[in-house]
Amino acid sequence: MGVVPADRQRAEVTQGPRAGVVATRRRGDTLLEAIFDAVFDQLRTVGYANLTMDRVAAAAGTSKTVLYRRWATKEGMIADALRHRLPSPGDIPLTGDLRADVHALLRCVQASFSATRGTAFQLVSAEAGCGRPAIRQTIIDHVVEPCVELIGEVLRRAAERGEIRPEAASELVAASGPAMLVQYSLIREPVVPDEFVASVVDQIVLPLTTRSASAEHR
Repeated sequence: MGVVPADRQRAEVTQGPRAGVVATRRRGDTLLEAIFDAVFDQLRTVGYANLTMDRVAAAAGTSKTVLYRRWATKEGMIADALRHRLPSPGDIPLTGDLRADVHALLRCVQASFSATRGTAFQLVSAEAGCGRPAIRQTIIDHVVEPCVELIGEVLRRAAERGEIRPEAASELVAASGPAMLVQYSLIREPVVPDEFVASVVDQIVLPLTTRSASAEHR
């Protein structure tokens, strides 16, 4: 028998079972990370509507059967990917400094864009006309509502310290910052820049805590 050329040897190894080589399988957390990476890559490149189990399996280097063992639908798979990657507002250390704490919580909302490769709130938009908005609810439950609640708590503590108007410690004021970041991601570009986050704190949230509506119309 002649010597098999090196390039042919490499080709046979990559062909796996046909060359009698057992392919190395990723399992557990390694496989899960590969699947979630593939989910966000596919969302970014082909969009929510065109994302399929076949595409994700191919991108993750696994089989569609493996995916269906874990998830019955692509919506369930995406929701799990979001829960795995989205930051937790409850982990943000609060310092008692009004501006620093509001800024830190808005940075958590911002981080949800980068953690999901700029796709998180595009999913909200994609599901807007959906009768069962499971993905949208996952994002709201995991990031948006906790951030609004924590900003509200920061405002209430600031009001107790006499730093802001008591009536400014409201859900409307607390929700204004996260709402601006979501709007930016939906309308302008997926990932919100640092400068915009800072401007929302300094030009929207904080001014709402120090000026009353009646004073603005005098």
